[in-house]
Amino acid sequence: MSKDLEPVAVKTRKALAIMAYLSRMSGLTAPRETLADLLWSGTDRHKAMQSMRQALRQLKTAEEAAGIDVVRSSPGHVQLGSSAFYTDLDEVMRLLENGRASDFREATDLWRGEFLAGFEDIDPELNDWIQVERERVRSEVSTAAFRHLDEISVDDGGQQVEAGGKFLLTIDPAFEAAHRLLIRLYKKLGQPERAEQQFKTCEREMRLHLDAEPDEETRALLIAEEAEGKRAGVSHHPGDIGATHSVLSNNEEVVKLPEISIISSSLHKKGLNDAVHLREEIVSGLSSFKSFDLYESEYFGEENFPKPTLVHGHELGSYQLRFRHDERSGKIAIQFEDRSNGQIVFNEIIDLGLWDGIAPAASQVVSRIHSFATSRLRNPSNTSIFARWCQAEALLWDFTPQSDEKAMRLLNDLERTNGSFSMIYSGKASIIMKQELHFPLHDRTTQDGMGGLLNMAEKAIILDPWQATNQRVYGWALILSNLPDEARRAFQNAGRLSSSDPANLMSVAEGLAFSGDVEEARATAERAFNLFSFVPRVFYEYLANIYFASDDYESAITQIERGAGLSVGGLTTRVAALICSGREDEALQTLQRFTNQRAALLDSAPEFTADPVTWRTRVNFFQDKTVRQNFDKGAALVQKFLFEGTG
Repeated sequence: MSKDLEPVAVKTRKALAIMAYLSRMSGLTAPRETLADLLWSGTDRHKAMQSMRQALRQLKTAEEAAGIDVVRSSPGHVQLGSSAFYTDLDEVMRLLENGRASDFREATDLWRGEFLAGFEDIDPELNDWIQVERERVRSEVSTAAFRHLDEISVDDGGQQVEAGGKFLLTIDPAFEAAHRLLIRLYKKLGQPERAEQQFKTCEREMRLHLDAEPDEETRALLIAEEAEGKRAGVSHHPGDIGATHSVLSNNEEVVKLPEISIISSSLHKKGLNDAVHLREEIVSGLSSFKSFDLYESEYFGEENFPKPTLVHGHELGSYQLRFRHDERSGKIAIQFEDRSNGQIVFNEIIDLGLWDGIAPAASQVVSRIHSFATSRLRNPSNTSIFARWCQAEALLWDFTPQSDEKAMRLLNDLERTNGSFSMIYSGKASIIMKQELHFPLHDRTTQDGMGGLLNMAEKAIILDPWQATNQRVYGWALILSNLPDEARRAFQNAGRLSSSDPANLMSVAEGLAFSGDVEEARATAERAFNLFSFVPRVFYEYLANIYFASDDYESAITQIERGAGLSVGGLTTRVAALICSGREDEALQTLQRFTNQRAALLDSAPEFTADPVTWRTRVNFFQDKTVRQNFDKGAALVQKFLFEGTG
């Protein structure tokens, strides 16, 4: 793009990919044939060259509209004009050349993710190039950053080194050398708790992204720090996260899950890409729930192919999922069978022409399978580990202190017999959060309080960082602990791990909005709504909070009216949005309409009677300073109305 003009709007990703490819070439130039082979590898050379000429025309049209001249083509080559073109990566490298704390922070803001993220599916040849080029970009950027970080200086309070380390971890959260850099910095600053927390973050991210453990060199840094702390008599404040000295592996106690055998027929014939992609989306969605043992029947061969016979005595359930493509109609038949009684649970005939893409169709099938299999396990007569977890999870969704008390008893029993099952601890963390925020006057089922919340949520992550629920609960624990950057990362992990579950995505979207990443929050919510077959009303409240975070108060008001809107939280969002949109009189009228329900609202939020000011602080999850102040305008008015009966 030109340094002096707005970015050029390009219609197609392939046209944009041409510019990205040229930007990484020596002299910003490449032969036409190379570009055609890279982006249209599946077609013959003549058609590929035609397609490339069309893409170049699109680029030229966009340039003419913007009044600039960037892409220059000749009969044999395509080139970018170096004087009129630069990239965010060029700007990042310029900032890293300076290497001050402010430069590292600006580079962090500019870094939007992996090089050409979202372009991998354009063409297999392009994807191969992208994977190699990403490693080259990472290497160039990390090398440039480390030129300023060889020595750990604390003359500026460690700001430069900390900003540099955080920049490197933005590029690669599992970059062990960057974690070591920050651990050493915090040691040098005399902050053992932060060094310990950084090690645990390193441990978690490496397990999540690399399925690996930190090197002994990294561990030795923490051990040395612990020894120094003991010699110096370092004390920990309530709420600090202690080291986890005994890490339990999920492999120590195998948790059996419902079994699903996947059978496909006529899906691998040429020209059936949509049918194959639908099947892959469904299998991926089932896998992301981590609630099933999935078996690919084709792997077993003809002799061991699952027979259509009953399977007796499997408490968790054994099922068959059949895919068949109808060549005459072009539709895909999906049949889900219960092998314990021969029942066909459902038989779905999917015409992708009636769906807005493959993902929504796959999500509906995944949701039906998951709901059927797990709902059966919620019967208390089922006593397996996973069944008891399903029973506890159902109680958690009741959102009452009585149900939480029953859920905690189940979770405590599970912990005594199967302490390595990670979901126990994310479940307990959920209960702690609800007791602190919603049921503070009731007898506690746990005395850990907010001080133990992060410990509990982090234990779930250490045991299983690939479980979306664990990452999501950890994100909310971090929000409540005023750690928005770490929370954002946890929510992003949760969204990536279970991208076909709309309920997960909506919770992730709201969490991202609270942590300050509004743009990604809105995009995630949009994906979630596209996947819902039926949108629960509560998710409109989530959407209202997302719009509020983006200063779109009119949309926030519209969405909260679509939702139930009768909770204290929903009422506060509505009042705050009305005030921020200049409709204070209407906000007061809204409160007056709730006069008859004031007693019921107080009953549902007994924290008012104990400490209304503390409630007002806790109900405000927004981490951005300006958004938080705007929401507090509504919270203050709701507090006055409910507690004092005025407003």
